[in-house]
Amino acid sequence: MTTPALFEWLNALPLSTYVRESLYLYPALDVIHVVGVIVLFGSIAVVDLRLLGKVFADVPIARLSRGVLPLTFVGAALAFTSGILLFLSEAETIWSNPMLVAKFVLLILAALNIGSWHIAFAHNRAQWDTLAVPPLRARIAGGASLALWAAVLVCGRLIAFIF
Repeated sequence: MTTPALFEWLNALPLSTYVRESLYLYPALDVIHVVGVIVLFGSIAVVDLRLLGKVFADVPIARLSRGVLPLTFVGAALAFTSGILLFLSEAETIWSNPMLVAKFVLLILAALNIGSWHIAFAHNRAQWDTLAVPPLRARIAGGASLALWAAVLVCGRLIAFIF
Protein backbone atom coordinates (compact mmCIF):
# COMPACT_ATOMS: atom_id res chain seq x y z
CA MET A 1 0.00 0.00 0.00
CA THR A 2 1.45 3.36 -0.99
CA THR A 3 1.56 6.26 1.44
CA PRO A 4 -1.27 8.19 -0.27
CA ALA A 5 -3.36 5.01 -0.39
CA LEU A 6 -2.78 4.44 3.34
CA PHE A 7 -4.00 7.93 4.19
CA GLU A 8 -6.94 7.57 1.81
CA TRP A 9 -7.85 4.34 3.62
CA LEU A 10 -7.50 6.04 7.04
CA ASN A 11 -9.64 8.91 5.81
CA ALA A 12 -12.37 6.47 4.73
CA LEU A 13 -12.63 4.70 8.10
CA PRO A 14 -16.07 5.04 9.72
CA LEU A 15 -14.50 6.72 12.76
CA SER A 16 -12.72 9.25 10.53
CA THR A 17 -15.93 10.01 8.68
CA TYR A 18 -17.87 10.36 11.92
CA VAL A 19 -15.34 12.81 13.38
CA ARG A 20 -15.20 14.80 10.16
CA GLU A 21 -18.96 15.01 9.65
CA SER A 22 -20.10 15.40 13.25
CA LEU A 23 -21.49 18.80 14.13
CA TYR A 24 -20.05 18.66 17.66
CA LEU A 25 -17.33 16.02 17.84
CA TYR A 26 -14.69 17.72 15.67
CA PRO A 27 -14.95 21.05 17.52
CA ALA A 28 -14.99 19.22 20.87
CA LEU A 29 -11.86 17.30 19.91
CA ASP A 30 -10.24 20.54 18.82
CA VAL A 31 -10.94 22.08 22.24
CA ILE A 32 -9.68 18.95 24.03
CA HIS A 33 -6.52 19.08 21.91
CA VAL A 34 -5.89 22.72 22.78
CA VAL A 35 -6.48 22.07 26.50
CA GLY A 36 -4.16 19.05 26.39
CA VAL A 37 -1.45 21.05 24.65
CA ILE A 38 -1.80 23.89 27.18
CA VAL A 39 -1.46 21.50 30.13
CA LEU A 40 1.42 19.62 28.48
CA PHE A 41 3.36 22.73 27.45
CA GLY A 42 2.62 24.52 30.73
CA SER A 43 3.91 21.68 32.87
CA ILE A 44 7.04 21.29 30.76
CA ALA A 45 7.63 25.06 30.64
CA VAL A 46 7.60 25.30 34.45
CA VAL A 47 10.42 22.76 34.69
CA ASP A 48 12.32 24.34 31.79
CA LEU A 49 12.09 27.78 33.39
CA ARG A 50 13.37 26.28 36.65
CA LEU A 51 16.28 24.73 34.73
CA LEU A 52 17.03 28.19 33.37
CA GLY A 53 17.05 29.54 36.93
CA LYS A 54 14.14 31.90 36.20
CA VAL A 55 11.42 30.61 38.56
CA PHE A 56 11.10 28.67 41.82
CA ALA A 57 14.81 28.97 42.65
CA ASP A 58 14.10 27.66 46.16
CA VAL A 59 12.43 24.46 44.89
CA PRO A 60 14.63 21.48 43.98
CA ILE A 61 14.25 20.56 40.33
CA ALA A 62 13.53 16.91 41.14
CA ARG A 63 10.67 17.88 43.46
CA LEU A 64 9.21 20.31 40.93
CA SER A 65 9.47 17.70 38.17
CA ARG A 66 7.71 15.08 40.28
CA GLY A 67 5.00 17.59 41.13
CA VAL A 68 4.15 18.48 37.54
CA LEU A 69 4.68 15.02 36.01
CA PRO A 70 1.05 13.92 36.48
CA LEU A 71 -0.08 17.07 34.63
CA THR A 72 2.42 16.34 31.88
CA PHE A 73 0.98 12.86 31.42
CA VAL A 74 -2.63 14.11 31.44
CA GLY A 75 -1.80 16.83 28.92
CA ALA A 76 0.08 14.38 26.70
CA ALA A 77 -2.77 11.86 26.83
CA LEU A 78 -5.38 14.49 25.93
CA ALA A 79 -3.26 16.03 23.16
CA PHE A 80 -2.19 12.68 21.68
CA THR A 81 -5.62 11.03 21.71
CA SER A 82 -7.48 14.04 20.34
CA GLY A 83 -4.68 14.75 17.86
CA ILE A 84 -4.88 11.24 16.43
CA LEU A 85 -8.64 11.53 16.00
CA LEU A 86 -8.33 14.98 14.40
CA PHE A 87 -5.62 13.65 12.09
CA LEU A 88 -7.72 10.64 11.06
CA SER A 89 -10.58 12.90 10.06
CA GLU A 90 -8.36 14.70 7.55
CA ALA A 91 -5.61 12.15 6.90
CA GLU A 92 -5.91 12.19 3.13
CA THR A 93 -5.49 15.96 2.82
CA ILE A 94 -3.23 16.76 5.75
CA TRP A 95 -0.54 14.06 5.69
CA SER A 96 1.75 16.05 3.40
CA ASN A 97 1.22 19.44 5.07
CA PRO A 98 4.72 20.83 5.72
CA MET A 99 3.66 22.23 9.10
CA LEU A 100 2.41 18.81 10.21
CA VAL A 101 5.68 17.23 9.11
CA ALA A 102 7.64 19.96 10.91
CA LYS A 103 5.51 19.47 14.04
CA PHE A 104 6.25 15.74 14.09
CA VAL A 105 9.98 16.31 13.54
CA LEU A 106 10.04 18.88 16.35
CA LEU A 107 8.11 16.52 18.64
CA ILE A 108 10.75 13.85 18.02
CA LEU A 109 13.54 16.35 18.74
CA ALA A 110 11.78 17.49 21.93
CA ALA A 111 11.45 13.86 23.06
CA LEU A 112 15.13 13.23 22.29
CA ASN A 113 16.03 16.35 24.29
CA ILE A 114 14.06 15.04 27.27
CA GLY A 115 15.60 11.58 26.94
CA SER A 116 19.14 12.87 26.61
CA TRP A 117 18.55 15.18 29.56
CA HIS A 118 17.57 12.26 31.79
CA ILE A 119 20.46 10.11 30.58
CA ALA A 120 23.08 12.85 30.92
CA PHE A 121 21.99 14.39 34.20
CA ALA A 122 20.12 11.80 36.25
CA HIS A 123 23.26 10.38 37.82
CA ASN A 124 24.55 13.68 39.25
CA ARG A 125 21.41 15.75 39.70
CA ALA A 126 21.74 15.58 43.48
CA GLN A 127 24.92 17.68 43.22
CA TRP A 128 23.11 20.66 41.71
CA ASP A 129 19.40 19.98 42.20
CA THR A 130 19.00 22.71 44.82
CA LEU A 131 21.17 25.38 43.17
CA ALA A 132 19.26 28.56 42.36
CA VAL A 133 20.91 28.60 38.92
CA PRO A 134 21.69 25.13 37.55
CA PRO A 135 24.87 24.37 35.55
CA LEU A 136 25.18 25.59 31.97
CA ARG A 137 24.35 22.20 30.43
CA ALA A 138 21.09 22.07 32.38
CA ARG A 139 20.22 25.61 31.32
CA ILE A 140 20.95 24.73 27.69
CA ALA A 141 18.66 21.68 27.93
CA GLY A 142 15.90 23.82 29.46
CA GLY A 143 16.29 26.52 26.82
CA ALA A 144 16.33 23.98 24.00
CA SER A 145 13.21 22.35 25.41
CA LEU A 146 11.36 25.67 25.62
CA ALA A 147 12.37 26.55 22.07
CA LEU A 148 11.40 23.14 20.67
CA TRP A 149 8.01 23.08 22.38
CA ALA A 150 7.28 26.67 21.32
CA ALA A 151 8.11 25.67 17.74
CA VAL A 152 5.78 22.65 18.06
CA LEU A 153 2.99 25.02 19.12
CA VAL A 154 3.64 27.38 16.21
CA CYS A 155 3.74 24.57 13.65
CA GLY A 156 0.61 23.01 15.13
CA ARG A 157 -1.26 26.27 14.82
CA LEU A 158 -0.06 26.85 11.27
CA ILE A 159 -1.33 23.45 10.08
CA ALA A 160 -4.77 24.96 9.54
CA PHE A 161 -3.41 27.78 7.39
CA ILE A 162 -0.89 26.03 5.14
CA PHE A 163 -2.08 23.46 2.63
